[in-house]
Amino acid sequence: MYYILQNLNAIRTASLIYLALSIFIRIIISIYGSSPRGNIHLDDYDISNWISIIILPMFYFGSKQLIQLFEADKKYAGAIQAFVFAFTMFVIFNTMRGSFYGMHNPRNALVMYMIGLVVAGVFFTFEYYGTLLLAILTAVCFSVTLSFYQHEFSELLVNNLASIILVTAFFSLSRFTFSYRADNFFKLRAIEEKNLEIEKASQVKNEILGVVAHDLRNPLSSIRALASIMEMDDTMNEDNRENLEMIKQSCEKATSIISDLLETAHNETAADYELGRVELNRFLLLVVDEWLKNKKDKINILYYGTKMPTYANINPEKLHRALDNLISNAVKFSGSSDHIEVVLKEGAGQVKIFIKDFGVGIPQELQPYIFDRFSKASRKGVRGEESIGLGLSIVQEIVRKHDGDITVESKEKSGTTFTITLKQAE
Repeated sequence: MYYILQNLNAIRTASLIYLALSIFIRIIISIYGSSPRGNIHLDDYDISNWISIIILPMFYFGSKQLIQLFEADKKYAGAIQAFVFAFTMFVIFNTMRGSFYGMHNPRNALVMYMIGLVVAGVFFTFEYYGTLLLAILTAVCFSVTLSFYQHEFSELLVNNLASIILVTAFFSLSRFTFSYRADNFFKLRAIEEKNLEIEKASQVKNEILGVVAHDLRNPLSSIRALASIMEMDDTMNEDNRENLEMIKQSCEKATSIISDLLETAHNETAADYELGRVELNRFLLLVVDEWLKNKKDKINILYYGTKMPTYANINPEKLHRALDNLISNAVKFSGSSDHIEVVLKEGAGQVKIFIKDFGVGIPQELQPYIFDRFSKASRKGVRGEESIGLGLSIVQEIVRKHDGDITVESKEKSGTTFTITLKQAE
């Protein structure tokens, strides 16, 4: 039944086009007269044209109404199929009569008849018995109408044979169209079912990650707090202090991994971020200052801003996280004697934020994969820092939700530059 709406939409479109064509022909007839020499059937066509102009609006508005009824309640399927059947017969019969009007002998002018059958076979979908009934009625209508124009047995025979050939071609075309659409329908259903399974799996995953956040973050925080309290004991020897420091670092690493997993899950389900107009020089200086004050790595971070205030619509919390990831990566792959540059530039309605390091760089063969989730481009830092390959995929998702773009340029042993491009706010 899924093709019922397709049939109704086809009627709505076809009736509107057919009506416009009929009105155009009516205007031509009015201008040039209704009885040009050489066409004895034009008076018949004149009547047929008026009938089309009267009936087609009924089909157009009827199809619109039935679309609304069917979407509200599927119980009207039988009446809709009868309506589609009636319109198809109307199209075929009108094009059939066009073949009779053109010449004394319709077998010499069957193009209109053939066009009607092709339109019916391609644009309207019927079950097997519906198509068979339509084909039989079409052949009968042709034979009955032919008797008004031809009386010789040989001409009747030849014209009916031509009609049967066209009707057989119509039946075959209609069945092929039905099979093609049915195949597409089953494929769409399979895709919908798979999408539902994926959505359910995603919900389960997010629930599990929520449990992870609740059940692991709190114990890790407690372990880190206890380690900090134990460090305050003046009687503790150096070996124990080193062990406590390792415990704290492990807790921080585990917390960071949990945060990355939760951020990834949140970005999958979150709608667009709430953005606000922010002056970027001040924002970026705060990010750099936090790194200079709170991070243990002694790598120097330099900031180069714009002379005038530069604004963009951003979500400060999310963009801050993206920049933290980029700066963290820059630190991870830079030596202690290197420095990192954070640069802001504006122009042509855009702002660009550059995070540039002068460290080991990214091998050329890994660069196409660095933004993949759980990327195979994930590597240990120069001081042995582990990575699960989520950070840059999170950064890319955050930037995209800002309607921005992120690119990378890197050369081994020469450093890496990440460029975030955003729309500039007035």
